[in-house]
Amino acid sequence: MKFKRCMSAIYSSALVLGLSFLLYPQTKAATVTDSTPTSAVAPTSTPAPDSPIETSSPVSTPALTKAPDTSYQTLLSSKLTPPIPGVSEIVTSYIESYYSNDFEATALLVTDSTLLNASLMESNSKNVKRVEDINLYSKPGIDGIFSIVYATYSLYYSDLQISVPQFSEYYVKRLPDGSFRIHTVPLSAKTMAVFSEVRQTDEVLRLAVSTLIRRYHAACLSVNETLLKQCVTDSAYLNLDYIASRYSVTESFSNYEFLLYPGINEFDYIAFVTHSEKIVFSETPAPCMESYYISLDKSTGLPSIYLGITSLDTDAYCAAVIQSDDIQALAKKTNSDMQEALLSDDDLKDFYQLLVSNSSSEK
Repeated sequence: MKFKRCMSAIYSSALVLGLSFLLYPQTKAATVTDSTPTSAVAPTSTPAPDSPIETSSPVSTPALTKAPDTSYQTLLSSKLTPPIPGVSEIVTSYIESYYSNDFEATALLVTDSTLLNASLMESNSKNVKRVEDINLYSKPGIDGIFSIVYATYSLYYSDLQISVPQFSEYYVKRLPDGSFRIHTVPLSAKTMAVFSEVRQTDEVLRLAVSTLIRRYHAACLSVNETLLKQCVTDSAYLNLDYIASRYSVTESFSNYEFLLYPGINEFDYIAFVTHSEKIVFSETPAPCMESYYISLDKSTGLPSIYLGITSLDTDAYCAAVIQSDDIQALAKKTNSDMQEALLSDDDLKDFYQLLVSNSSSEK
């Protein structure tokens, strides 16, 4: 027996305490903080809000049960590190020239410029005013790839009031003369399968999920339907009227922290997110806590927010999550921080009391 996923769990207002949380007590949580600014895309392009997410390689990516040799195991187990200077420069230059729609400059940075899609570049860079907050993380490559680089950055558009967080993956090749290029030639199915598996390792997954949640929040602030659809598994469950109402007085988000737990059945992970939400009526940001179901694309390993139906077994599993010491401690801290914020700001307190009053009258 199945039922429709409760939308209030996805869009729960953390201004109202007493949220319902989800948890599996036998899992170990991994955290990522606001020090890693964070939509997941192809190795050589990132979709703009009016562009569909797509991958540049047509090669299928079957899942691997285990890495086939030592080099693959090293790649899977290695930690993210800053790229070496030459790699960092080539990736940064590529991102900047790509979103400037400078095809000639971008062509000089890749292994095969004939595989660049000029029309896709023009579409993805449309209305982009600038790129900021570029952060790069790398892993060693395999099969002729010198390094895999994961980039998080923000795109600022001329037709949007907010920035749009991005997550991209690049393959860097080292040429015989020691210089580096962005690899644009399609990789073998075996290599792409390993790279897909790497995207599901702890550090990379947290980068991708944290970017997704920030991107989703940006889409909620602007009530951008196209951008919202890129963030979720089934746009039929999006309630645009609710989103417009829920975030109508929200100015910005900050101070993100994330906890990830394994999911079950319909989705792959549960993301618990704490952040500060700035309300237009108050100078003091409100501490918030929300939960999101995360589903990974079977071919690319990239995350989306799960919207759809869940089985009773899944719901029972999620109900157990509330027993976690980690989540209970996080909820307690968020509530404590919220109480401090309310005591320090009368405007926030008045707004919070109005929310509680409206919530009670609706029940």
